[in-house]
Amino acid sequence: MRGRVSPLMLLLGILVLASVSATHAKSPYRKTENPCAQRCLQSCQQEPDDLKQKACESRCTKLEYDPRCVYDTGATNQRHPPGERTRGRQPGDYDDDRRQPRREEGGRWGPAEPREREREEDWRQPREDWRRPSHQQPRKIRPEGREGEQEWGTPGSEVREETSRNNPFYFPSRRFSTRYGNQNGRIRVLQRFDQRSKQFQNLQNHRIVQIEARPNTLVLPKHADADNILVIQQGQATVTVANGNNRKSFNLDEGHALRIPSGFISYILNRHDNQNLRVAKISMPVNTPGQFEDFFPASSRDQSSYLQGFSRNTLEAAFNAEFNEIRRVLLEENAGGEQEERGQRRRSTRSSDNEGVIVKVSKEHVQELTKHAKSVSKKGSEEEDITNPINLRDGEPDLSNNFGRLFEVKPDKKNPQLQDLDMMLTCVEIKEGALMLPHFNSKAMVIVVVNKGTGNLELVAVRKEQQQRGRREREWEEEEEDEEEEGSNREVRRYTARLKEGDVFIMPAAHPVAINASSELHLLGFGINAENNHRIFLAGDKDNVIDQIEKQAKDLAFPGSGEQVEKLIKNQRESHFVSARPQSQSPSSPEKEDQEEENQGGKGPLLSILKAFN
Repeated sequence: MRGRVSPLMLLLGILVLASVSATHAKSPYRKTENPCAQRCLQSCQQEPDDLKQKACESRCTKLEYDPRCVYDTGATNQRHPPGERTRGRQPGDYDDDRRQPRREEGGRWGPAEPREREREEDWRQPREDWRRPSHQQPRKIRPEGREGEQEWGTPGSEVREETSRNNPFYFPSRRFSTRYGNQNGRIRVLQRFDQRSKQFQNLQNHRIVQIEARPNTLVLPKHADADNILVIQQGQATVTVANGNNRKSFNLDEGHALRIPSGFISYILNRHDNQNLRVAKISMPVNTPGQFEDFFPASSRDQSSYLQGFSRNTLEAAFNAEFNEIRRVLLEENAGGEQEERGQRRRSTRSSDNEGVIVKVSKEHVQELTKHAKSVSKKGSEEEDITNPINLRDGEPDLSNNFGRLFEVKPDKKNPQLQDLDMMLTCVEIKEGALMLPHFNSKAMVIVVVNKGTGNLELVAVRKEQQQRGRREREWEEEEEDEEEEGSNREVRRYTARLKEGDVFIMPAAHPVAINASSELHLLGFGINAENNHRIFLAGDKDNVIDQIEKQAKDLAFPGSGEQVEKLIKNQRESHFVSARPQSQSPSSPEKEDQEEENQGGKGPLLSILKAFN
């Protein structure tokens, strides 16, 4: 009887085994329309533990709403798990509607229809950009102000747009840092260009400085280890430049420029009683690339006198005087008697409103400082001296019409101040509602300071297709060194920025640029490598390089025939500056005919560049 098993015990064992089997049984995974999430759910069935399986399914469920988890449902052999590097777009790849994501009801992502993609917002913010999988295609840019119209462009000629936030060519005024400042004014220095992007390595030895001073103030004497060219943006200044045996003072007004060589002592007086002074300056260090220092002979709150760096014996031998007298006169330390009382009065005055490198001056001081200053004639000085001032508005403008004008001073024998630096100075004035036509500089790299007004910038660049795709703004500093790798696919990009007073932007050589003035816009340009530079326009009645292309070449390069291209070019009768409002298309215009030919595909990179301005 001991070896027999009772029926009750047998039944109980069967029930226990059934319960354990049900506990460890694999529950069927839930179906989903997202192929990426579906694959993840299938992989969860390999988990040995029920709790781990449920946790895996929970993670996979989140992938249904993740914009990164979008794949081609028709090519299962090319799917990649999230985070895995893909080959990216290769030459010859074409757009596929199934690769364009859209947000469906319920939050799911799936294939998008063409018209739904038109209403989709551009991927312009960095957060959206870096989340986008590398195998997804970039969106084609829709012309601004044409919301809801059909996106245009052909495979291989797409244009990506980067706004101000991602624009390495644009430096808003907030990128200036204050080096000296008080209630009388401030001196600010723009960040180094090569720190923003490695593509500006040729500008690592050029710094932009802005000086702002209130009425009847003086920027104290100093010298720097850098060559400087300053331009008066607003107000009236008296600038004094001195070396070991010579001193010159000039009364400068808006549009006047002056070179201050490295090591020359200079000081700037705002001689106006009511108007603030604004000065833009480009500095070119001579010791350390991209870094310069100011040396003040007198001490202030912001800067100590360099005389304090010498020893007592050196100072006594240099000035042939007692050290106590040197301290009383130059250093204001431990003074006594009348000199001490005078020093205390000066320190008391500075502590209230004059502490710093920009100090308030009396009208008597203004009269004395301007007594020997020379005024700048309209034609400038005929003497060939690098310290003579330059009048940017000397003579007739180089380019001019009812919509704007441009003045330019080139580095030639007439301007020795600029010749040895190989620089040019440009002053541009664009009327409100006008457009400076698309153009580029053949050789010069121009640093542009917005002097007055507001406007919009469009700059076109050609970049390696995967160079910055999916990167945040800070990763402009980590550009790949193999950007110019042979055989790499290139794409055209449009960089835009809203310009305002105090902003700075860069126009690299050969990069097309167009500038639209929202209000009257004044620009100041410092051109680097300016010798033998040419300004080349892409549209307009005159100086139009496209018009110079032979008819047969136009026929091969553009979708339209050579005759149609020439006819289109002749529509614009203005040159250089035009109205920013395009003429409306008449019903009888051959728009449909041109559109049909355009849909057949572009024939060259020049068409892609022109599209970027649309």
